[in-house]
Amino acid sequence: MRAPPLVLAYHGVGQYPRDLDPRRLMLDPARFRRQIETVRRRGYRFLSLADFTALLDEHIRPPDGVCAVTLDDGTSDQLELVAPLLADLEVPATYFVCPGLLGEPHFAFPAAAGVRMMRIDELRTLASMPSTEIGSHTTTHADLSRASDADADREMGQSKDALEELLQRPITSFAYPKCLYSPACPDAARRAGYTVAVTCAGLGGWRRFELTREAIDALDGRVGFALKSRRLFWPLRESAPGRMARAALRPLRHGHS
Repeated sequence: MRAPPLVLAYHGVGQYPRDLDPRRLMLDPARFRRQIETVRRRGYRFLSLADFTALLDEHIRPPDGVCAVTLDDGTSDQLELVAPLLADLEVPATYFVCPGLLGEPHFAFPAAAGVRMMRIDELRTLASMPSTEIGSHTTTHADLSRASDADADREMGQSKDALEELLQRPITSFAYPKCLYSPACPDAARRAGYTVAVTCAGLGGWRRFELTREAIDALDGRVGFALKSRRLFWPLRESAPGRMARAALRPLRHGHS
C-alpha cells in the first residue's frame, strides 16, 4: 500500500451547518481523529514539521512513511479541541498564525458562526504545549500570489518578528495564505530566516520553501481523503479523465440543465 511522504493541512474542527461554514473548512472532530488514526494504521510515523524538513537535506524527497500535521489561521478551536486530541494521539503539529488577527472573528465565517482567532494568552498557552510548533501565516492573511520582493520581505519578516516578540522563541516555519505565492516568495522566506515555507492545492513539491501539503476539508469524504493521503488526488484531477469530468460537472455547478 502506498505510503508516500505526507504533510497534511487542516484549518480546524467543529460541527457547523453549511451556511455557517461556507468554505467547508471545519471537520467534525470524530472525522479528524479517524483520519489521523487511518494514517497511523498505514504505518506512518508522525514527525514535527521541523523534523520532516530536516529530511529534505538528506534525500531528494523525504522517505516513505513519514507524516507531518499542520493547521492554518490559528482559530480558538485549535487550542480547545485540536491540540488535546493530537496530544492524546501523541501526534506533533504546527499551527500557522496571523499575529495581526489575534482575537478577531475569522474572516471566512459569518458572525453567527462565532469562529474567532486565538487571543494572545491562548496562543501562548498553545505554544507552551509539548510537541507544538507555532509558525507564521503573514500578519493579516495577506495574498502573496503577486508579491514583489519588497512585499514578500515585509510580510514574512514583520509577521515573524511579531510572533517572536509575543512568544519569546524562534519562528522558523511559514505557510502561504490560500497556498498562493509569487516567484519572489521562496527567496524571501529564506532571507527572513525561515527553514521551511509550505503551500498546498497541488502546488509546490519537495523544495524547502515550496513544500507541498495535502489540504483536507469537510468536503473530503472517505474517497477524497484516501486519494489525498496517498498523494493521488491532484494527479488524478489534472489527468485527461479528471479534466473531462470537471468540464462535465461545470454546468451543474452553475445551475444549468
